[in-house]
Amino acid sequence: MTTSDGRNITLTATEQGELWRNYIGETLTNCVYTHYLENVEDQRIKELVEKAQTIAEKHISKLKKIFSQEQFPTPIGFTENDVTKGAPRLFSDKFYLFYLKELSRINLILLANALTVSFREDIRKYFDECIDDISELYQDAVNAMLAKGLIIRAPFIPIPKTSEYVENKDFLHKAVGKQRPMASTEITAMYVGLDSNQLGKSIMMGFSQVVTSKDIKQYMIRGRDISQKNITILQDLLTKDNLPSPQLWDPEVLESREAPFSEKLMLFHVSLANGGSLINYGLSLAGTYRYDISSDIARLVAEVGKFSDDGAKLLIKKGWFEQPPLAADRDELVK
Repeated sequence: MTTSDGRNITLTATEQGELWRNYIGETLTNCVYTHYLENVEDQRIKELVEKAQTIAEKHISKLKKIFSQEQFPTPIGFTENDVTKGAPRLFSDKFYLFYLKELSRINLILLANALTVSFREDIRKYFDECIDDISELYQDAVNAMLAKGLIIRAPFIPIPKTSEYVENKDFLHKAVGKQRPMASTEITAMYVGLDSNQLGKSIMMGFSQVVTSKDIKQYMIRGRDISQKNITILQDLLTKDNLPSPQLWDPEVLESREAPFSEKLMLFHVSLANGGSLINYGLSLAGTYRYDISSDIARLVAEVGKFSDDGAKLLIKKGWFEQPPLAADRDELVK
């Protein structure tokens, strides 16, 4: 980019990384929406999927323009070759709506981070516009889910009568007996974690039905079971405090055995879901004070982290792990 006073400002490492990651994600979801639009039946949900795809295509176009201006090789990402035209649907319309809601939620977190690590005005403006687009899509998806009765709201708790300080260390951990009731921030952690794992479980349940590679199928089944374990632990924590849990989405996975996407896309999609889960758990730990809850979340993070690492190794083994921009190898340069 050349400024009005003639200065040439190149992309920083953080800007390169976030633009690269954004392009990979936008091309992946664009493929997903292409398949959804082939078979979605509910008119309102169809309109939202069309809106989501229009947003993705707009972002892809702007990213390509930035890459061209900067002489930055356009990432490979995903194309129409990663979608099987005419493949039977793998998920219901209800799931499509839940998918839009959850994907928009995690994208808002990722885009906010991208904005805060960008310095050039044009790059900041791009990510700012992305946030506006995805925020509107999220609002639309939530409103549609509420109108269709597809959301179990987070529980209502008493509004505090006073503002006060904690005076007893039992607030953090009680050695004997029942722990204190969950704080509102901890309930938030449970609900976000449950929605995230239910999305991941449904995706891996569906993908495990249609992949043909044995190692990828085993990986999907393992991920499905890890997600169910996460769901069970989080539900049990809520149940102990007599709090309701969000609904399961297992019935919205249909019985198709034909893959709607390439195995590369499906495996990478699971990788993105793993990253989203780790982000959610990281934010959850920041608002969790009860030792028993934070200990459970920490154990889950370790297991999801190991699963994510194994997924990256599998992508590399298959030749599908696209390399992000790297720093210069100074030791190699001096040889």
